[in-house]
Amino acid sequence: MLLGLIVGLALGVVVARFAGAALPGSRGGGKFAQAPKPGEKPKVVVGLDAQYPPFTQMLPNGSIVGFDVDVMRRVGEACGFEPVFKPWDWSTIVNALASGDIDVIASGMTITAARSEKVWFSIPYYMYTHYLVARAGIDGNSEELLQKGLKVAVQTGSTGDMLAEKLKQEGYPIVKLGYESYPAALKAVVDGVADAGIFDSAFLEPYLRQHPELASSVRVAGRVGPVKAYGIATRPEDKWLRDCINRELERLMESPEWEVLLKKWGLG
Repeated sequence: MLLGLIVGLALGVVVARFAGAALPGSRGGGKFAQAPKPGEKPKVVVGLDAQYPPFTQMLPNGSIVGFDVDVMRRVGEACGFEPVFKPWDWSTIVNALASGDIDVIASGMTITAARSEKVWFSIPYYMYTHYLVARAGIDGNSEELLQKGLKVAVQTGSTGDMLAEKLKQEGYPIVKLGYESYPAALKAVVDGVADAGIFDSAFLEPYLRQHPELASSVRVAGRVGPVKAYGIATRPEDKWLRDCINRELERLMESPEWEVLLKKWGLG
């Protein structure tokens, strides 16, 4: 917990320091560079992963729910915009934001250097780590398993995917299997298609509590990689929108309502 707070504070300082600066090569004005005119309530299209509970999820009836959905509704109310939630393929969602197909990404997106080359992030709002999760009956810790050349399931385009690629480059003989969502990747482990998977703790722990029937089929072999942080992604030129998101995120995180939201979605 202490390490998470330290990393979060460090990231917050970096993001806050540069959030108002101009990005080399960015356009001078953006769709949300300036505050709306009095009486206007613009629509802000929020891109999200349709299967990343408890942060964002599309239910069978088509409604969108989740921790990040609740957060963006509160931020939109305070900032004077209407969030419109739009599921998007996670592997192309950063390009969709950069090209203007969506206006914001709020879906448990990890702040990374590679993504920051195209988009800018809000202050960090949630810390997590990656777990290597093995199918029950496959013994060994994370280091031992990674040396065995196992088939490892990941969500395509996720930081788990990026971490698997990094591990391969470092010489670990794993075979990466890509899936469209974290639940699909976990199912591959449970069904025996994959031997193990790399998952965000922010997804895995609440998901297994919600689906206890899966808990006996897998086990956490250990942590992989450093502590990470989620942020809300915006286009570099949309300064007003990012500033307002930052302001309201900070206000919300300092209020009792934040703990209520965390507990509501099993994150507290």
